[in-house]
Amino acid sequence: MKIGRVWVGVACLLCCAQARSQTLVYSLSYLETRASFQARFGSALTFPGQRTDEENLAMLRNTRKNELHSVSLKDGKRSLLFSDEGMDLEIRAAGSVSGAAKAYTTGVWREWRATPTRGVYSDDGIYELSLDGSNRFRKITGAPKQGRALLNPQGDKAAAQSADGQSMVIYTVPEWKLAATLDLAKLAKIHCPDCTPTSYGWLADGNRVFVELVVVGDEDSGKADHPGTYILSVAGADLGATPAGAGAFQLPGYIHPEFIDHHFLGQLPDGRYIFVDYGVKQGKPMTQTEPFLVIAGAGSRAVRQIPLRFSIGTCYISPSGKYLAYLEQRTTPDYRSESHLWVLNLDSGESKELLATPPPNPPTSPNPNVTLNILGWIPE
Repeated sequence: MKIGRVWVGVACLLCCAQARSQTLVYSLSYLETRASFQARFGSALTFPGQRTDEENLAMLRNTRKNELHSVSLKDGKRSLLFSDEGMDLEIRAAGSVSGAAKAYTTGVWREWRATPTRGVYSDDGIYELSLDGSNRFRKITGAPKQGRALLNPQGDKAAAQSADGQSMVIYTVPEWKLAATLDLAKLAKIHCPDCTPTSYGWLADGNRVFVELVVVGDEDSGKADHPGTYILSVAGADLGATPAGAGAFQLPGYIHPEFIDHHFLGQLPDGRYIFVDYGVKQGKPMTQTEPFLVIAGAGSRAVRQIPLRFSIGTCYISPSGKYLAYLEQRTTPDYRSESHLWVLNLDSGESKELLATPPPNPPTSPNPNVTLNILGWIPE
């Protein structure tokens, strides 16, 4: 039985606009611990009848604040681009950014009204955030039922997969009008009945999306299964699979384990494909796999293979196609998880750690927990 590694979430978002920018945007979300919440709202918790309207709104937030930051790979300069601290708007800092220096994320607006019934009113939606430090924002439309939307490299379309993974919706941006619904269940039924759609993203032209079909369970069900990465037009046309053999791991001194499939990450601006694959040094047990980034052309020959420190999942490629940004979830000696932000230079193969967030605090900590997400790249 051949087992494919199922990746949770989105495999890769390619921001491949023509600009040669190397400015990465990431978010930091601050979540209250029990102790930090009590310390912040101590008097309001003790005397609820004396709360101000502002305190009532603040106590309904899921986070203390969400911040969007940028870091320039040219000089290392860091800037705060947006913060919802003290706002009636609470964003969910896991959106996408466009080359127009705008961020798109879901969020909720809360306000206290005396009429028609005294209380808090909320409004979920998709919000456009200005990434110039002004904290300007505007609501575009109501909140979709799908998951996180990914912008195409040109920033004029967005794709989001349904919660059950059986369909994908395409929106036009910045209007966020529904343009098409792609039937992923039908795609799987045709090519791989035992497969589940997992990772997805955009190809470099911005008019095609890719979907990875991965077998879940026993592959010997008697059905004609052809797992792999398939390409769809934004209108839903089935354009077939990526070239057979593209990205296959072939490195002297290494053996490719037959029980592991390589995974498609996306496409560079010049048309080359990027995969993650695994190898085992000759003479080592097959359980000692090592991850590699494989950059391949349209044919089956691997152009380049870069060793990785660890296997990567969600990743973002810079507009020039020179850098790859991704997160590492590292386990500490006391079995807590901490996030590390890395950037890999695809020319040199060198990786650099840009940022790390501490592991979660215990409930008794007076400090909130910090979570880290990558949003993409913007012009400098």
